Amino acid sequence: MKWLVFTDLDGTLLDAETYSFQKARDALSFLKNSRIPVIPCTSKTHLEVIEIRKELNLHDPFIVENGSAVFSPKGYFKPSAEQTISIDGYDALILGKTYTEIKMFLKELKETYNLSLKGFNEMTLAEIQHYSGLDSERAQMAKKRRFSEPFVLTGGKPDSLEHAKKFILSRGFRLLRGNRFFHLLGNCDKGKATAKLIGMFKEKFASQTFHSIGIGDSMNDLEMLEVVNTPVLVKKLNGKYVDQIKLNNLIRSKGIGPEGWNEAVFKIIKNRDIN
Repeated sequence: MKWLVFTDLDGTLLDAETYSFQKARDALSFLKNSRIPVIPCTSKTHLEVIEIRKELNLHDPFIVENGSAVFSPKGYFKPSAEQTISIDGYDALILGKTYTEIKMFLKELKETYNLSLKGFNEMTLAEIQHYSGLDSERAQMAKKRRFSEPFVLTGGKPDSLEHAKKFILSRGFRLLRGNRFFHLLGNCDKGKATAKLIGMFKEKFASQTFHSIGIGDSMNDLEMLEVVNTPVLVKKLNGKYVDQIKLNNLIRSKGIGPEGWNEAVFKIIKNRDIN
């Protein structure tokens, strides 16, 4: 059986405050030695993920901007007739909308519903650092979006966006709420991208049987957790889980963030403890 590990980053594989992966180092080494792909599935940009993959010594595909695109090293999969373009030396399968479309619609949404909000394209690097906790270099990478726009409300309550959801969906967009930001993107999600990538692996390795694991901590991980064979919910920094995620085969980690990630990998893969 071939394992695939899909994972959120912030608050999951990476510590929610420090962005450190040290507490998951043992499991990462185990997966590397076992030649099991670790596939980031995140709201981050491809530039951010490329740097993180270097730090983690990862070499397999990854999913960016909440399922907006699947990035693969050149030649990893056979050429596809789908909307695949070359970006910074990677083959990128585009599942969402362009950044220009996203920004134009966010402006329209803001004006139509008289919303007080501010997107990354309007923020200075200092503001992005303030809201995200990223250093200057990572903040620059986070600002270079291609398929989605994180934003914060600068006035009013989070519920003020609720009455705009039908309008957003009717125009072919989605609104997500992450740990730190709201995210506006095309009609795509982590689940669709994960399912697509699993299919690409099955096509490449037709003789293999795959078992997919998904590890997340937030509501924007729900769709990813729904499509994998074994979903894992790691405990948040406050010691709690996201109550809204309730799946029959869901595994909840005892540890927080990367510690819980480390625990789950060994429990599921090394000990074959799957539902």
